[in-house]
Amino acid sequence: MTTKFNPNEVVFEKVRYVEEFDPSTMQLLSRQTNVKEPTLNFSSEGTAVTDAQGAEIVTFYNAATGTFGYTNAIHSFDLLSEQFCSEKKVADAANKIVAPVSEVLEIVGNKVTLKYVPVGTTGAEIKYVQLINNENEFGETLEVSAALADGKFTIDAASKTLTFNAGTAGRVIVDYDAEMEEAISMSKTTDAMPPVRTLRLHCYFRNKCDANIKYIGVIQFPRAQIDISSVDVGLTPDGGHAVSYKLQKPYCDETARLCDVYVYKD
Repeated sequence: MTTKFNPNEVVFEKVRYVEEFDPSTMQLLSRQTNVKEPTLNFSSEGTAVTDAQGAEIVTFYNAATGTFGYTNAIHSFDLLSEQFCSEKKVADAANKIVAPVSEVLEIVGNKVTLKYVPVGTTGAEIKYVQLINNENEFGETLEVSAALADGKFTIDAASKTLTFNAGTAGRVIVDYDAEMEEAISMSKTTDAMPPVRTLRLHCYFRNKCDANIKYIGVIQFPRAQIDISSVDVGLTPDGGHAVSYKLQKPYCDETARLCDVYVYKD
């Protein structure tokens, strides 16, 4: 007789990665591969049935929900766009993204050359620049003009060139907008709702008696919605990217499946 594969006690090794799918099409939408500090919690509402003396006979549990949270060790723009309830726009040659640019440039021969082509009102794509000294302190503010004069500069956007009046020297801060072919963008709005996803947690387990035996685990949540009630965005290299999901059964699913767990041999 063949012994069935039926593991019970195992050693949990780690969450390998978390995947998000469109629940309607099951198209893979995002994949986070640096998961740390994952937590999974389930809760239900309990209704106690008591007798005439108040003794509890039985408790019925319903309205089960759950939460899943983790920190991605590396910052994720896919997660951020979802927390922003915003589409992540990806630029290309046909669909450029206008992005803000800031440069500090040395004036050489009364000119500076920008890295990108500025966009905006023709002849005034950049309205002001700021001179700074060796201690990065603000000096004179210069204004764009059609002709050179004291306190003025001219711009040739096509050649990415700013020209200053004779005798203007030092460094200058230039802030402007430019079209990018290689860029992404997203916006945080105040009234948008985060999308509902199907979530899969891919895990590693080890046999408790033989650590060389590895099992694959998959926990699937048919309905997971990112929680935006409180979003902390880490702005340090080691801060990580925290995210939390609210887990609910698909409302019209008669089986009331909150999650499915699968385990198989590697």
